[in-house]
Amino acid sequence: MVENFFNPALQQAAIRVPVNQHKSRFLLDKNELSHDIDLALKMEVMHKLLEANWNRYPCADYKDIESSIANYCGLSQENIALGPGSANIITTLLNYFALNQKEIVITQPSYSLFDYHCKTYNIPYKPWLLTDDLEYDYANLPQLNENSVLIITSPNNPVGNSIEFETVENLLRNNPKSVIIVDGVYCEFSKTDFTPLVKKYDNLIVLRSFSKAFPVAGLRLGYLCAAPGMAALIKKLILQFSITPFSLAFARNILFKPSFLEASQKLVQQIISEREYMYLLIKENFNPEQLEVFKSEGNFLLLRVNNEHCFQKLMEELSQEGIKVLNTSAGPLLKNTFRLSIGSPAENEIVFQHLLRCRDKNRIFIDN
Repeated sequence: MVENFFNPALQQAAIRVPVNQHKSRFLLDKNELSHDIDLALKMEVMHKLLEANWNRYPCADYKDIESSIANYCGLSQENIALGPGSANIITTLLNYFALNQKEIVITQPSYSLFDYHCKTYNIPYKPWLLTDDLEYDYANLPQLNENSVLIITSPNNPVGNSIEFETVENLLRNNPKSVIIVDGVYCEFSKTDFTPLVKKYDNLIVLRSFSKAFPVAGLRLGYLCAAPGMAALIKKLILQFSITPFSLAFARNILFKPSFLEASQKLVQQIISEREYMYLLIKENFNPEQLEVFKSEGNFLLLRVNNEHCFQKLMEELSQEGIKVLNTSAGPLLKNTFRLSIGSPAENEIVFQHLLRCRDKNRIFIDN
């Protein structure tokens, strides 16, 4: 069923391209899905765009798309606010809460955009650091008050672990005047989904995306789930006409077709299976004192090389092989780490075999 909607042939073609012609053959750094949309679906969207008036602003009424999203999430249309990508929604929320002099608390390490945007715009925030083992440090959560905004990424990016459901619900219940934002863009790959809680708590915002669980990162379409009053407020903050006609056409004509949703869900299950398989392969074939892999509920794995020289050498080796990963070592508690997106089975096998060659031939994980 997956093959009817997504075209893996494009990715397989990229695998066959020699390194000197296409330096990054394996784009495993942005947590995109490796399968592309089939040409027939692309043409269907293009026909819709050709019928549109390009001299006019796109329609700013998204209620039909919001209703489809609400049905997908098990919510009501009033719970949904649509935006041009979850990253855009994040920066909008950070700016709004900073202008209103809220006390912002952000889990660290976390999605790098939170820290980058705050530093770029001089927005102060308190970090809630994970433990040295990269687990949630419940005992050291900063004190919340009625002026607080707590931001949690769960599943955590780039670590991959999820905060406990009961912990989030207790925080919502015990801090009704605080706003809690859960960045849940990887929730389709996880056993834990906080989205249903927006029906119970007015102070919760859950960020969601179509860029991770669907092979449409280029669509640039994100959304948030919240109580109707909160969602209505945030809709006022999102710049009007900011969602492109291309994104709207795809959302209205392809994204919520039952057959497309079913194929996307099967692809998610394949990624989860590959993630668990890769985790076990690395766990069983490498000494954790040399190469450590962290359990993940996202579509990626975080790995740590416990030697600075070996880490730098491995990054060079991967780059020379055309394997692009995300170097996360600049983040707090993330020294000598990199994030590896889970790709197609063929991509994953090639990456694993390269790690084995580094271990066995280049002795890259041996501390000399």
